[in-house]
Amino acid sequence: MTKATLPKVLPFAGSPLDRCENLRRDADAIRALQDSDRALFLPLWRGQIYMLSDGTPALLQGMALDALSLADPGPVLLGTQGKTRQPWFAIGLEEAVDADADFPLGGLGEWMDLRAAAPLLSTADLAIVGRASALLGWHNRHRFCANCGAVTCAAEGGIKRECPDCGTEHFPRTDPVVIMLAVQGDQCLMGRQAGWPENTYSALAGFVEQGESLEEACAREVGEEAGITIGAVRYVLSQPWPFPSSLMIGLIAEALSEDITLDDELEDARWFSRNDVRAMLSGAHERYRAPMKFSAAYHLLSEWAAHK
Repeated sequence: MTKATLPKVLPFAGSPLDRCENLRRDADAIRALQDSDRALFLPLWRGQIYMLSDGTPALLQGMALDALSLADPGPVLLGTQGKTRQPWFAIGLEEAVDADADFPLGGLGEWMDLRAAAPLLSTADLAIVGRASALLGWHNRHRFCANCGAVTCAAEGGIKRECPDCGTEHFPRTDPVVIMLAVQGDQCLMGRQAGWPENTYSALAGFVEQGESLEEACAREVGEEAGITIGAVRYVLSQPWPFPSSLMIGLIAEALSEDITLDDELEDARWFSRNDVRAMLSGAHERYRAPMKFSAAYHLLSEWAAHK
């Protein structure tokens, strides 16, 4: 019998935290975790994290919170870590705060956009920071009830919001996105959007619509964006993507046609050989560049390029 291999853990996945689902309805237990002198608080401000000069994200402890103006919903429980069950929380600073001047660790690092900070973070830190960013972003965008319009409030450690007027419960949503390589023989299809770094190409991608399978979404998106007809589709990988809250579902699809017809979503699309892709991934291609190393597209290309 062939020994099963563990699935590859992509950036933004593989969090070391226990999400504590079994105690989220116990408000006293969550308060005890928050009040613990061992609790760690990960601050975000305007969607940015504070990166210390040693390449790690800033973490605060309880006393430091007293001087900060926290945005709704206050501390959000991310989970606990290790045998000692050290609590981790995410906090958002009010946008109006001058975080450069008032942040307790000011001068020891800088506020960075998550995309810029991602290559600097360890696998574990990136998974934690990614979830914190997605959760706080969701709270910021869902302050009002979609059912009746009333102001909602956070509940169960920040894993949901509740409407005090109509009783509707609101939970974070993850948007499924297919990201796919259409392949034909020893070549694959990649495209680029206007505004991307010069000569950077990536796998095509698009949101899965209601009433649509992954295979159907793959065929529709490749057909719409590049005019290529798709046959068989196989699953390769997945990745949580906190920009703002998606699940990237990596696919490799058989291309049944070759002539490209662009729509207005792409600036360009073209076929690349496997050797081209290998050179792009290594940074050795004389002209073209691969997508960011922490993206699902990069790992999807790596998977395809590794095989003959």
